[in-house]
Amino acid sequence: MKPKLLILLFLGIFSLQAQVRIKLVDPSTNSVTLHNYGGSTVNVSSYWFCNFPSYAQISTMTVNSGSLSLASGAEVNITSSVNFGTTDGELGLYTTNASSFADDMIDYLQWGAFGHQRENVANAAGIWTTGTFISDSPPFEYTGNGSDNGVSNWGTVLSIEDFKNDLKFSIHPNPTNSILNLSFQKIIDKGSVRIYSILERNILNQEFSFNNNLKINISNLSKGLYLVKVNNQTNRFIKQ
Repeated sequence: MKPKLLILLFLGIFSLQAQVRIKLVDPSTNSVTLHNYGGSTVNVSSYWFCNFPSYAQISTMTVNSGSLSLASGAEVNITSSVNFGTTDGELGLYTTNASSFADDMIDYLQWGAFGHQRENVANAAGIWTTGTFISDSPPFEYTGNGSDNGVSNWGTVLSIEDFKNDLKFSIHPNPTNSILNLSFQKIIDKGSVRIYSILERNILNQEFSFNNNLKINISNLSKGLYLVKVNNQTNRFIKQ
């Protein structure tokens, strides 16, 4: 095969891999959203998640929304069978479980601290800079355009204040496929309830009068991860 043809073939394979990026990560639920920034469909079922030393192929995981045959501009939300550390961890996306090779790494992030096992691999791949990590509170969102790399392109889905541990309401059942019950620590005469997709698209916005319990019918929502905000307090739930 001619050298020029080999170069074009290599660039085509690299472009196919590079167009898929990790878009959102929620370590508390092991939820990961992948986004296809490229112009062609990519089947991500053969890809692997890694939080060293654990590896798992995406085809074995639960798909909450979207398709593993990821069309251009589409997203898929997956519950990872690889567990993540909520306050300190890493996540690599690979084409194989031989994850010590930079050529096999598609995407990477680390949070809470630097120096995780695959940080140097990500640095060699040009995806991450050694010694940097996400210091924001989870869940984490990639804010780049698909070709942007590094910690500066990662942040929290909502403001840090929204995810403090002093939330004043609980959600049950979670996950749910129909009714979402909100239970409050104290009686609330009135307030506003908003439901957002994980990309902060407003799904529901309504004023309510209630006491210390509220039921919301979410049966019409698509499967996936959502945020529910009551006044200034925010929590998360999964629609099955």
